[in-house]
Amino acid sequence: MGAVLFAGAALVGWCAAAAGDLPLAGRVAPPSAADPAVEAAWSELETSRRHPWLRWPDLDDVAHDLSALRAGEADGLVWFDGSRPVPALLEAADLLAAAGDLGLDPRDFDAELVERRARGLAAGALLAARERVLLDAAVSTGVLRLLEAASRGRAVPRRAGMVGSSPPRGLDLPGLVREGRDGGRLRSLAASVEPRYPGYARLRAALARYRALALRPALAGVPGPGARPGDAWEGAAALRARLVALGDLEPGPVPDDPARYSEDLALAVKRFQDRHGLSADGVLGRRTLAELNVPPDRRARQLALSMERYRWLPSPGTRVILVEVPRAELWALDLATGEPGPSMRAVVGGSDEHQTPMLCGEVRSVVFRPYWVPTPQIVREEILPRERSRPGWLAAHGMELVPRGAGQAEPVPPSEENLALVRAGRLSVRQRPGPGNDLGAVKFVMPNPECIAIHGTPHPQLFERPRRDRSHGCIRVEEPAALAGWVLRDEAGWGPDRIAAAMRRAQPSEARLARPVPVVILYATASVDPDGRVQFRDDLYGLDALLERELARRPEPR
Repeated sequence: MGAVLFAGAALVGWCAAAAGDLPLAGRVAPPSAADPAVEAAWSELETSRRHPWLRWPDLDDVAHDLSALRAGEADGLVWFDGSRPVPALLEAADLLAAAGDLGLDPRDFDAELVERRARGLAAGALLAARERVLLDAAVSTGVLRLLEAASRGRAVPRRAGMVGSSPPRGLDLPGLVREGRDGGRLRSLAASVEPRYPGYARLRAALARYRALALRPALAGVPGPGARPGDAWEGAAALRARLVALGDLEPGPVPDDPARYSEDLALAVKRFQDRHGLSADGVLGRRTLAELNVPPDRRARQLALSMERYRWLPSPGTRVILVEVPRAELWALDLATGEPGPSMRAVVGGSDEHQTPMLCGEVRSVVFRPYWVPTPQIVREEILPRERSRPGWLAAHGMELVPRGAGQAEPVPPSEENLALVRAGRLSVRQRPGPGNDLGAVKFVMPNPECIAIHGTPHPQLFERPRRDRSHGCIRVEEPAALAGWVLRDEAGWGPDRIAAAMRRAQPSEARLARPVPVVILYATASVDPDGRVQFRDDLYGLDALLERELARRPEPR
């Protein structure tokens, strides 16, 4: 059922405006309830728009769906048949209790309250009409909120670091709930609406592992000071136990010298360092020790926050370019064939005012040997001061002044008068194509309000750094030719030879795509490789902390 339901309700468009919920007053009135007391209790709830039992009592976020769900019931109740609960009530309670499997907080859906009251009914308890209505509404609210959170996220994306709006809802949640209830498939509902990105599925599996690890007896901390391979070191046993638990070291017999930082431990530490964005040198320095001692429940939280951000994304389609910002890596994904596309290291925006924003867009063309036109901010704050303090700096870096928006216009000299016109916005600065051009040999044109592009670079040494937040916000890629080949593979005439020739020309040339390729720039401090290796990175921009604050807010209509 899940695949069919998802396909039938595919999210439309990339970063389209969110569809607002209809007001409660505009609902279709339900059939007259057989029990007037039920109708009176519902009228009271409808008038107050608040549920007295719930953690988030305001019902504005689910008002329309609650009314639509109830409208199809002859007695006005979803989870009762007269005074008796339907069997699916316990399934709904189980669904809410399992919210943690999705990285969601069961408290947001009142899972404990629903389960306690549902179990009481299963034991033979009877409820008055008002109590039945309140429990019915509580279960419906919890299930609707859970499905909304599983499909589009709990937080409002634009307040938590996303540029643009989340996709409009493409799901009939009331119809989905009713179908799951009647077909005995409520537990599969969440899976039917979750994101279809492979990276999300891998995060979900890793979350289960780290949640299980967090429930085990606490591992002893790895003590400092650190050590180098071959050193006698009292922390070796604690280190071995932690590396085995985290999957970086295969379990085995206790070594003959358990108090030595042995070669097998050093190799496992290198694996650990590599998947935490550290220099993989095997040396137990301060940062490595700090990462080793991060508790599993905090790692589980990073995984859950990354899952939340995946829910803000549009349906992936068949091909997508995915950039993971804290990790500074790019992945070209072919979801139709499952064949691996090129993946490569990247350089992303610095953690100051040059952050790379989280957004989605599409590559519409590829420019070979491009001009670089710096943003007005870069021109104003960096380029003009350098030329004024060191006349000739522009020419030494292949830069020239041209009339704004004039295309192939002839450059003008960098006189003080013309520099003033640049500051006033009447002239532009551009860098000519060449080996020193800051865009490298290829630029992937991706129109967006933040002016973020994907391009090459003349500074390949930057890719050797474990931490690569060094750009002004754009994304520099290690292998632009490989990415260009993947992007242009369906464009007639753009084979490897033509791409190589275009990258050698002196002047720009452009390949426009008949079918643009979607791009997702994702901020995720946790990710999982196709081989199952779990990667963690620092919260470069503090967006995990921001998302935590947003998740503490009550659900809102979107």
